[in-house]
Amino acid sequence: MINQIDIASFGSFQGLEWKKSVRDSGKTVKLFQRLNILYGRNYSGKTTLSRVFRALETRKLPLNYIGSSFTVTGEKGAVTDADLLTHNYDVRVYNRDFVTDNLSFLVNQETGGVIKSFAIVGEQNKEIDDAIAAIEAKLGSVEGKAGLRYDLEAKKKERDRTKSAHSTALNGLEQKLRSHAAEKIKKNPLYGVPVYTIDQIKRDIASTSKPGFNALTHEEQASKLTLLKQEALPDIEGTLAITLKLESLKAAAEPLLSKAITPTKAIEELLKDSALQLWVKQGIGHHRGKRDTYAFCRQDLPHDIWQVLDEHFSKESDDLETALDAAIASVTDEIKSIAGLNPFTGAQFYADERTAFEASSKALLEALGVYKKDLEYLKKSLETRKNNLFQRVLLKPPSHDAKEIEKHVQDINALIVTSNGKTKTLEKDKTAAINALRLANVFAFAHAITYDKEVARIANLKTGADTAGTAHTEAEKEIRDAESEVQNLRAKQKDERKGAERVNSLLNNFFGHDGIKLEARDGADGATVKFEITRNGRAAYNLSEGECSLIAFCYFIAKLEDPESKGKELIIYIDDPISSLDGNHIFFMFSLIESLIAKPIRNADGSNAYRYKQLFISTHNLDFLKYLKRLSIPKKKIPAGEGKMKSADDHEHFMIERNGGSSNILLMPSYLKDYITEFHYLFHQIYKCKDQAAAADTHEPFFGFGNNLRKFLEAFLFFKFPYHDDKNDAFERIKKFFGEEEDTAVALVNRLNNEFSHLEAVPDRGFKPVEIPEIAKVANYVLDKIYAADKVQYNALLKSIGEPERVG
Repeated sequence: MINQIDIASFGSFQGLEWKKSVRDSGKTVKLFQRLNILYGRNYSGKTTLSRVFRALETRKLPLNYIGSSFTVTGEKGAVTDADLLTHNYDVRVYNRDFVTDNLSFLVNQETGGVIKSFAIVGEQNKEIDDAIAAIEAKLGSVEGKAGLRYDLEAKKKERDRTKSAHSTALNGLEQKLRSHAAEKIKKNPLYGVPVYTIDQIKRDIASTSKPGFNALTHEEQASKLTLLKQEALPDIEGTLAITLKLESLKAAAEPLLSKAITPTKAIEELLKDSALQLWVKQGIGHHRGKRDTYAFCRQDLPHDIWQVLDEHFSKESDDLETALDAAIASVTDEIKSIAGLNPFTGAQFYADERTAFEASSKALLEALGVYKKDLEYLKKSLETRKNNLFQRVLLKPPSHDAKEIEKHVQDINALIVTSNGKTKTLEKDKTAAINALRLANVFAFAHAITYDKEVARIANLKTGADTAGTAHTEAEKEIRDAESEVQNLRAKQKDERKGAERVNSLLNNFFGHDGIKLEARDGADGATVKFEITRNGRAAYNLSEGECSLIAFCYFIAKLEDPESKGKELIIYIDDPISSLDGNHIFFMFSLIESLIAKPIRNADGSNAYRYKQLFISTHNLDFLKYLKRLSIPKKKIPAGEGKMKSADDHEHFMIERNGGSSNILLMPSYLKDYITEFHYLFHQIYKCKDQAAAADTHEPFFGFGNNLRKFLEAFLFFKFPYHDDKNDAFERIKKFFGEEEDTAVALVNRLNNEFSHLEAVPDRGFKPVEIPEIAKVANYVLDKIYAADKVQYNALLKSIGEPERVG
């Protein structure tokens, strides 16, 4: 079924938004039901609305409606003006366009219009009937809870469920991706990406999943961030060169340490005590040629002291000591040079190289520390020999690793080259650092939301949805094939002559027109059939408007039994079928609709089956509207609480109004839906004019006020004063009701009652603005008089139009 219509632009409908327009007094949105009655005055937009439905039937826009825009929403999905070729609604419309397309003879009787022939199911063929019945049984129905159609409904629910589950999961994941892409990447100035979409974050996640990708450590991220702040550095001048002298120093020292020397005449005490020997050696420098007494005890020096000491400390020992001093000085210089061997600092390097430089520099310093200890050991060995010249010293092998030191030197030199090269590639390196930081961010995000697991889950849901969708599609195809087979079988029963006979049957049985008939005649080729209207066996022309209306509508009803319509769940739209018909024919038109469309068929189990999926009937005629109130009302099941269901009416009444140049759809007021008299309508139109401010929203009642007031007073005062005392006084009843003493008020009522409702006497009146304040004044005057005359009747009238009772 169709639930609602939104019309942006279509004829007189402009900007119709169903949810804003079609609401009850509680502001609840109302939808189309199974049976829908629409009332609207002439030129309100009824036929225009029917053309929206006919566009669904013909699958094309009517002429001169190019550029229209509308959306029809129902249980089979929404259909826009661009989807007319692909929707799945079966619609049949009776309106002026249907008559023009199928019965052009009725529109153009003098210029050779035609009546299109159609076929309905002909004589029954038991074998074909049995085959059709078997297929229909196989097809089953949703209501009957059996057959292919019932299975299709279950498959549709499963398809929708799995599709919804997949869509929900996918949308949930993509929402997370979009949010992170927008909030954490795009808006973060660090990454400098003014455009970063969901596709880009998906590509980045895929990059982090490739073999070889390693997430940045915290230290690496800190280094990248430092690099981004880095400005271009000057080139580092020179390279690191370290020449180790230990081997040459050792080669010079070893002969001194191992050289054996002996005194000419040794002093035994000094040989035994190296410390005493050193003390004596140092004392010689303080005493020789300076004094004749000991400096520490002031005793006289022995007369032979210098001869004795010279015989102990020979020239050979002096030369050795001198050589040892020179060797110690060389070693000492080498030790001092170690501190300045690496003149470079970390500040000279870029961030990445700085870390590596500092590590290599530290390792070099540690290796040189070992080298320094070897030097210090050599120095100590030389000093030991110096302190005891007559005692040889053996050296142990050095501990330092010259190759390790050279490796650190080469590493630092390589870093110098790399860092110097970075000046040229700094911007490129910054871009790489930004990309690496972004990928690190995306990697952490993907891990946090278990992206891979979620993608796998969504893939499983997609597989399930695809499987359910395929099952539904295959089930649909099976049903279409079966329905096509039914159509083919029914086509074998087609009989175009039966179409004409059916129209004649309807004309005769419902309207008593046995003189006017629709005859099926052989075409000129002998193979086709054409329809012709006859009167008393002869071709009929100059048909009245009433006869044209009867023939056209009977043609439409009969055509519902053609193979393209019979057996389908039809949405039927009947637009104003009673044009130019008298009262009797209006009633028979209602009877035809009730008997052949609206009246339900009783099933074997006592339930009702309907001959339509949905029915729309529009009219401008209040008499016909009154009859439509007696149509069979379809029922539907609604929840009654505690898992129970109850039966409810499945119908609704609507009103089509035109305000200026634009039409609108509203719920039908209760005075039309419940009472359906023009009297109530006229009273409501007058009541709308009591407040002149209402003209800003809807001015239609004010323009029609004169006619509405005249007709209302004629009816109201006729029943109030059924007898005319003076038939020559047209205003007798008005004077009786309003009082002759109120001449001004009566004159004002008469003016609006006559001048404003007739323009032929005062044609210039039609070219002047409507006097809104004067109309509001008269409306209130009339309403007050009615209230004063009969409060009960007045409040009953208010109640009939949905207005609160007047008090006081």
